[in-house]
Amino acid sequence: MIARLLFWLGPIVVTLVAPQAQAQSIRIRVAGSADVPLAAPKVVLMTQTGLGEAELVWDALWVDLSMSGYFKMLDPKGYVEKSGGVEPGAFDLKAWRLIDTTVLVKTRMFGLGHAACDRAGKYICVDLFVYNADTGDELSSKKYRGVPRAARQLGHAMANHVIEVTTGTKGWFGTRLTAVGNQTGNKEIYVMDSDGQGVLAVTRNGAINLSPAFSPDGGEIAWTSYKKANPDLYVKDLRVGQTRTLSNVKGVNTSPTFSPDGRIVAMSRSVGGESDIFLLDAGSGAVIRQLTKGGGIDVSPAFTPDGSTIVFASERGGGAQIYKVPVQGGTPKRLTYTGDFNIDPTISPDGDRFAFVGRSEGGFDIYMADLTGRNVVRLTQGKGDNEDPTWTPDGRYVMFSSTRTGQSQLWLSTADGRHQTQITKGGGWTQPSWSSPTQ
Repeated sequence: MIARLLFWLGPIVVTLVAPQAQAQSIRIRVAGSADVPLAAPKVVLMTQTGLGEAELVWDALWVDLSMSGYFKMLDPKGYVEKSGGVEPGAFDLKAWRLIDTTVLVKTRMFGLGHAACDRAGKYICVDLFVYNADTGDELSSKKYRGVPRAARQLGHAMANHVIEVTTGTKGWFGTRLTAVGNQTGNKEIYVMDSDGQGVLAVTRNGAINLSPAFSPDGGEIAWTSYKKANPDLYVKDLRVGQTRTLSNVKGVNTSPTFSPDGRIVAMSRSVGGESDIFLLDAGSGAVIRQLTKGGGIDVSPAFTPDGSTIVFASERGGGAQIYKVPVQGGTPKRLTYTGDFNIDPTISPDGDRFAFVGRSEGGFDIYMADLTGRNVVRLTQGKGDNEDPTWTPDGRYVMFSSTRTGQSQLWLSTADGRHQTQITKGGGWTQPSWSSPTQ
């Protein structure tokens, strides 16, 4: 069941109604500025059926654009123009300029069986129009088609197009992440959509499950489980629902991460009381290489995008700090010198930076540095404990867990820390990990 829901949400066919208008483009350079006013009225429903799907489409679109940090979202209660027109010339753009709109997003939906969409009654269709309200230009228009249960995915696809039209960069909304949740009273592994919706359980074993990580193709998740008392490493194929044991030596088997090509899993395994970084064959679990030996506890490995280097946290220098080592072996090189406790590194998709957790005054915060360990930037401050960073597929945002509202929730921050948004509800969410940029 989980495979069907994850990998076949129904066909979402996206076709271009008209080429992008040859008009003045809007190019927003920095996510987090939140300074471009955007209006997105509710979806105009063209049929008697489909109200629920229309609400889901609009909600996903609105939440995504709000999360992006590019826009000042204008409150729908203040919208003056209510004609329902969406095509050029079918409504008054001056009414939108009265409330200082710059980007205007208009949508309409045809429910099941409508001749303008699908007479067979299998699909819903949504038309998207993006306008520069300042100039009156149509920036783009597209038609989206999908099965009703994929309504939120249609909204994500539309948000991605708005982001691309207005910023020139591709969006990542609708991608998936995995995380640890304790909603059942036990720490189980879940997957969810980028906006915290569509939560599905990967494990239901009633034990402690930790450190989930997606394979590059999004088809598998590796994690550590105490279901047999010892912390062992498992991999589940989400497409067929089968789970295999990857590492179960006596002691600790934890913090897995896949290599960029998916053929290797780096993990932390205890040897003689200390934990070291090992490379395993992702299929068989056979040891390829022991990368570190001695010098204290080594945990939380992460590959660079080219697969040549691993960064990890180690106590070999006294307090926990971040180090890097070539995948082929060698002497680890220390990267962090700021602070006395730095752990949990994760490398940006472009390979230029890494985010990590550092101990601060009275808690933990998210920091960022380049791969030399220099140019350290603090993303969070004075807002509870902030841990477990993971990058979005485009490298412009970092997701992390935070206790700033009391219970641990997942939060999304722009890479400069200026725009931070709560993603999950209900509490008890930790250790997020994003799927591959291609998923």
